[in-house]
Amino acid sequence: MLLLGIDTSIKKGVLCLGNRKRILTKQILAPHSSSKELLPLLDTLIKEKGLRTEDLEGIVVSLGPGSFTGLRIGLSLAKSLAFILEIPLVGVPTLNTWAASTPAKGIICPLYRAYGNKLYAGFYKKDEEKLLELSKYLFLPLEEIMGQTLEKFSSQKVTFLTLREYKYLASEIKKIKNSSLFFLEETSLTRALLKLGEEKIKKGKIDEVSTLVPLYISSPNVTHSV
Repeated sequence: MLLLGIDTSIKKGVLCLGNRKRILTKQILAPHSSSKELLPLLDTLIKEKGLRTEDLEGIVVSLGPGSFTGLRIGLSLAKSLAFILEIPLVGVPTLNTWAASTPAKGIICPLYRAYGNKLYAGFYKKDEEKLLELSKYLFLPLEEIMGQTLEKFSSQKVTFLTLREYKYLASEIKKIKNSSLFFLEETSLTRALLKLGEEKIKKGKIDEVSTLVPLYISSPNVTHSV
C-alpha cells in the first residue's frame, strides 16, 4: 500500500511516501512552510520515484497537538488530495505517533513544548502488541506533569519522550525517581506515522474528509508559535 504521510504538527515537519514496512522517500519541511510550498515538494517526491499522484492509495496526517497554523496547512492538503483522488484518509494524534515510535516498553509519556511554560503530554502503556492510552491529552506545566507521574506511577518506571531540541528537560526529569528520558529520532517518527495510518486503514477506520479536524488541546493563540 503506497501512503502519503504528512506531519506539520512540529517545527520541522515531514512529507513522506511509503508504508508500514518501508519509507520510500521523505522530505523534511522548513519551519513555517506554507501550503504553497508543500505541493511542489510533494510533486518532487512523487516524480523522483517515477510515480504519479494517482498511484497513492491512502493519506495519513498528524492531527496534533502542535503548531496551530502548521496543523491547518497539513490537514488542508491531506483532505484536498483525499477528496480529489478518492482515496482513504486517516488522522493520527501526534503523541500517539511519538509513543509508538520508541522501542521503550511500559509506562511512556511524550513531552512536546506548547507555549508559555506548558507542555503537551499524555500517559501510555506499551507492550509488544499494543499501545494503550492511560490518560487524556494534557496541556500543563512540567511541574504538574511530574506531579501526576509521581502520584499515578510512583512504583513503576516511566520513560519520557521528547525531541532532541528540548534537552533542557533532562535536568528536571532526573528529579523523578525510576524514570528515563528518550530522544526521538526523525526516521522512527516517520515509520510510526505510516505504520499507525496503515493499521487504521486496514481496520476500516477511515476518517471523513468533511469532518476531520486538528486536535487542539488548548485554544489557538496567534501570539505564540511552536
